[in-house]
Amino acid sequence: MSTAAFDLVVIGGGITGAGIARDAALRGLKVALFEKNDYASGTSSKSSKLVHGGLRYLEHGEIGLVFESVSERRIQTRVAPHLVRPLPFLIPIYKGAKPGLELMNFGLWIYDSLALFRAPRLHRTFRGARAALELEPQLRGEGLRGALEYYDCATDDARLVLENAIDARALGADCRTYTEVTRFERAADGRITGVHVRDRLTGASSLVTARVVVLAAGAWTDEMIRRFEIPMERPILRRTKGVHIVIPRERLPLARAITLISPVDQRVMFAIPWRERTVLGTTDTDFVGSADEVAADASDVEYLCASGNGYFPGANLTPDDVISTWAGLRPLIAAPPNVDESQISREHEVFSRNDGLVIIAGGKLTTYRRMAREAVNKTLALMTELGEAVEVKKNTTKTRPLPGAAGLSVDSLEGVAEVGRKLMDDHGLDVDTATHLCGVYGTRAPLLAARISEDRSLGRRLDKELPYVWAEIEFAANHDLARTIEDVLGRRVPLLLVSRDQGLSVVDRVGDMLGAIHGWTAQQKAAMLDEYKAEVELSRRWR
Repeated sequence: MSTAAFDLVVIGGGITGAGIARDAALRGLKVALFEKNDYASGTSSKSSKLVHGGLRYLEHGEIGLVFESVSERRIQTRVAPHLVRPLPFLIPIYKGAKPGLELMNFGLWIYDSLALFRAPRLHRTFRGARAALELEPQLRGEGLRGALEYYDCATDDARLVLENAIDARALGADCRTYTEVTRFERAADGRITGVHVRDRLTGASSLVTARVVVLAAGAWTDEMIRRFEIPMERPILRRTKGVHIVIPRERLPLARAITLISPVDQRVMFAIPWRERTVLGTTDTDFVGSADEVAADASDVEYLCASGNGYFPGANLTPDDVISTWAGLRPLIAAPPNVDESQISREHEVFSRNDGLVIIAGGKLTTYRRMAREAVNKTLALMTELGEAVEVKKNTTKTRPLPGAAGLSVDSLEGVAEVGRKLMDDHGLDVDTATHLCGVYGTRAPLLAARISEDRSLGRRLDKELPYVWAEIEFAANHDLARTIEDVLGRRVPLLLVSRDQGLSVVDRVGDMLGAIHGWTAQQKAAMLDEYKAEVELSRRWR
């Protein structure tokens, strides 16, 4: 039995890595997690921001995947109702569409039944153009045969990752951002015994020993495999780029999310009301290159505008309407040689190696908790095989609330609303600010409200169009593990994505606040400002 400092080291701070760290720590394991940037700085903050039941799997007869997804959706609405909330979707059906209205209606009955009829609401069918247009007047009326309404859930993907990391830390995990794993430490027989890490902000380096290492690098998986010279028979991933555009809500005001079939290439995509804006996405194009360099290009933006105009002709969307973009990479499991891509599941795989390494690849946001559980189970099995068995607790993340849901009177939106009412009663917050804070922070919101009570200037908005307040900047550094300006304005308070100027009008003051908290020198603050402005430019590279 080794004397390693940790039972396992997790490489990667996206939803999978953070979920693994939380699951393992809850079972009593000694865990370290290292992320070279911020939590959720990769694909995990660049999704369509949905926790969904996998309706598209029904078309391929993958009933098991649908059942797994709708089950996880229900669990997430209980353990994180402030972050995972019901969202109505509308599927407009046009003349000649396949499947047609009645077949889609039948499919949605199956979808409801797989959710054990416990979806937020059962689906409804609206026959005829008139009924459909009453629901969504923005739709193209020509050829419209009707529409179906069903429910899935919207989420704050970056904050879902963050709360997993916060809870993992509360359970004893040593989770560090901006800490890059530079190489593995191996014994004479090739067995991995630890990792060498370097803090990218301070330059400090160290060796961290562990019984087992788990690589949860998402779209970077194959790049890490090459860097660490891990022998694998084939590349694990086929990466595809998914781009979303953000447009002002007044250009496309939607009451529901709309499921679209792009008239350009027949891909399924969405138009989603989100944070006082409307989001259109996503693209799906093969990607070659470094995952650090992914960004939208002009053809992506033109495609999304054209696809939206096919359904909402009155909008006449052009690239000039776009406030911001985000681009992420889907880590799809690649087909082995001579195997058709369509025969490969788009889910995840876990590889266990006798040198002490576990690799998890693929997967999706909705089922992250199950993926984490499977990865930890495989890690425990590998420890036993290597003579490193440890005692674990029989705890489960299935019923443990995330930090913002801990202490809710009821594990539902009503419990979150009760927090909001108390913010108004106890701290004198206006209804918009109280609704925003309870919906983002849940039971942690009173910490922000208390600071606003002490200093009312912290209750002022950063952007008059958006609900974010200055207290959130301070909170991001003191409680939400933010180390840089980009951490804050990119993911904690994401003006990068939703503000018309992408936060540039307030970035200097944000830098002053964060610099005072973290003790930055003038040079460090200038570097942080330059890095954020570079991130803004990356999101605008397509122009």
